[in-house]
Amino acid sequence: MAQITVVGCGVSGLTCALRLQEENHEITIISRDLPAETTSSAAGAVWYGYGTGKVRQWAQVSLQRFTQLIPVADSGVVEIRLREVSPSPLQVPWFKDELPFCERMPQADLPQGYADGYIMDVPLVEPPPYLQYLKTQFEQNGGRIVQRNLHSLDELATDNTMIINCSGLGARELAHDDHIFPIRGQTVRVDAPDIQQGFMDDDSFTYIFPRSDGVFLGGILQPNQDSLTIDASDTSDILQRCTKIEASIQQANILGYTVGLRPGRHAVRLETEQLTDSCTVIHNYGHAGLGFTLSWGCAEDVAELVGWLNITP
Repeated sequence: MAQITVVGCGVSGLTCALRLQEENHEITIISRDLPAETTSSAAGAVWYGYGTGKVRQWAQVSLQRFTQLIPVADSGVVEIRLREVSPSPLQVPWFKDELPFCERMPQADLPQGYADGYIMDVPLVEPPPYLQYLKTQFEQNGGRIVQRNLHSLDELATDNTMIINCSGLGARELAHDDHIFPIRGQTVRVDAPDIQQGFMDDDSFTYIFPRSDGVFLGGILQPNQDSLTIDASDTSDILQRCTKIEASIQQANILGYTVGLRPGRHAVRLETEQLTDSCTVIHNYGHAGLGFTLSWGCAEDVAELVGWLNITP
């Protein structure tokens, strides 16, 4: 029987593992960190259909999967009403007709300083419960998670026919990929239960996402920065920007902070590599800040590659 190991226990690794279990493969996940300690756990994780071409296809598949999970208890996926705004005109979103609601905002409803916007109902993923949901599903399906600090994928080549490399930023070392780099992010959670709608401004990277554990505020986008220390000036900047949109945030109690390093790359790497004569790697990393939005679509392509390589359960 072919041995398949997934490297990485963030959203990409867990999703690939579950998708391969749907094809009746026996999967082991090897990861330095458990889901709650991964970069995925610190994400804002609203679904949004960025990109064109293959990226758009991946996002579309994920939208369908997340929509199916909204009514599932304890999945960590909910539907929120989101205001996406911009200081310049916006194109009609390609996914407009795939959402239950998506309409251009009236000018009178736009916050000061914005020229255009859409209001839409989209899936919001709350990473801690969602990652736990994926982990539970994976283990109930017979999957096994092994905590281990790898230094090279070569360490797994002898015992595995197939490796799915979802190591995120760790691919710099594991896959010897100099193209991958950290993109530092920082967020704040506040107690503001009156805020019911999400908000997103990509130009200033400002977002407000109401969640069950508080209102999630962001964000910061700092390429090639790898500090995991909370920066007070970044916190102040986030709060200032978000307060301009929702004045009640100024008086809200702070519940917590997160810092994460997104795995940046010029493009997602989703391709095969022959590690040895008997071991093939499928790389799936470099999603930057789109790990959740692309997760199910990329996992679908991984499953197709496993099938094309004639790896049978």
